[in-house]
Amino acid sequence: MKLKILVIGSINYDLVVFTSRHPAPGETIIGSLFQTFPGGKGANQAVASARLGGDVQMVGNIGQDGFGEELLDNLRINQVDTTLIQQVNKSTGTALITVNADGQNSIVVVPGANATLGKEDIQALRKTIQSAGVLVLQLEIPLEVVMQAIDIAYAAGVIILLNPAPAMSIPPETLKKVSYLIPNESELALLSGLPTDDLEGCRRAAQVLLSRGCNQIILTRGDQGAFVFNQTGEFFVPSFKVPVVDTTAAGDAFIGGLAAALAEDMDLQNALLRASAAGALAVTKAGAQTSLPDITELDDFLKKHKQEVKSQ
Repeated sequence: MKLKILVIGSINYDLVVFTSRHPAPGETIIGSLFQTFPGGKGANQAVASARLGGDVQMVGNIGQDGFGEELLDNLRINQVDTTLIQQVNKSTGTALITVNADGQNSIVVVPGANATLGKEDIQALRKTIQSAGVLVLQLEIPLEVVMQAIDIAYAAGVIILLNPAPAMSIPPETLKKVSYLIPNESELALLSGLPTDDLEGCRRAAQVLLSRGCNQIILTRGDQGAFVFNQTGEFFVPSFKVPVVDTTAAGDAFIGGLAAALAEDMDLQNALLRASAAGALAVTKAGAQTSLPDITELDDFLKKHKQEVKSQ
């Protein structure tokens, strides 16, 4: 039986300007292109899971404005249950992104409505969290909200996926309750207090978190694949070789793919294979949610990479 996936997180509207270079303080320059995209790590991961066959419900706050309405419609189009998304008297979360000719980003995020999600909202959703099969969380909403949701889910035996992004310190007692902690190298460095400049450094940093009671750490390293560290050892999940167009939301695709596979009661090795393929497909297209693959694309991709899959 397919388990319900509950995503609690951010819903943002991305405003992207392309320029030859970033402006200096006080300077006005002319841009070459302006685009808007649905975003927010929470919404990205919800859409990623839903496109890959997941039964997904999203919890988050948006503003009573045009941006919020557009984001709500987009989630519905992508088969995400939006009945628990609240419209509040605050602007919808936005990300103001400037991209220069080298592809380097300069980003200002205004949390807006995302910051209004409170502990009382999570308390009101206690039964919903307890009845979920998989809970997916990130850190673009208040940390206290994330911690409370983890407490409720842990007591109910729910599978908990935590993507600790943007990186910030998390109490060890919270990390102990997470089923799968999914950081990248910089997030692992902040959580452990150790450098993660190479694989050995990553191993040492992971051991620090495992010694504090972490259950499983899934370290994503982009085109260098992913490593799983747990109390019994480690194993490697190779990446797929694909032409890279844009790495935006590749991590969200990975997490969405993992959540969808775990909700199908798939074993971790095969679930991570699907997650890796989802992340690979995402980098072959531009944009965040626009790059997220659907289940047909994913299945076709894995069929075409049979030999690569066998070697894994």
